[in-house]
Amino acid sequence: MLLRLHSIARWCYLHKIPFVPRVIKGLIFLLFSCILPPECSIGSGTRLWHHGWCIGILPSAEIGRDCNIYNQVEIAGGDDDQTGPPVRIIIGDRVNICTGAKVLCKSGTLTIGEGSTVAANAVVLSDVPPYSLAVGVPARCIPKKRRDVIRSKQPASVG
Repeated sequence: MLLRLHSIARWCYLHKIPFVPRVIKGLIFLLFSCILPPECSIGSGTRLWHHGWCIGILPSAEIGRDCNIYNQVEIAGGDDDQTGPPVRIIIGDRVNICTGAKVLCKSGTLTIGEGSTVAANAVVLSDVPPYSLAVGVPARCIPKKRRDVIRSKQPASVG
């Protein structure tokens, strides 16, 4: 229901229908304690687990397809004065952002690569390469072993 309400608000926002996106954003906050602005784009198949409870997303964020975002996640950024460059956070396809993780960008663009995982309570302050695991405060990236790479490195069987 949460993402359906967001898609209605997003459609109204893109078609420049006034007032309705703000009302839906307020309704989402009241029902789900979730800050999900109509300006952010969310790809198909993406799931906000636990009804999106306590999730905050930056209006300029772009979330890819088939992502999993768990509760108490913050995708935020910006500077106190509005004179700096705009902040943009791009989350690739098939990214998992676990409970309590924070993705923060002070200025410019922050990218989380395709197939990456942000561990629980990690604080991401810089780019995360594709197919890696971001852990810790501040997050450091560990490359994930991909099945197709592991299979290609296995020696041929003898006999």
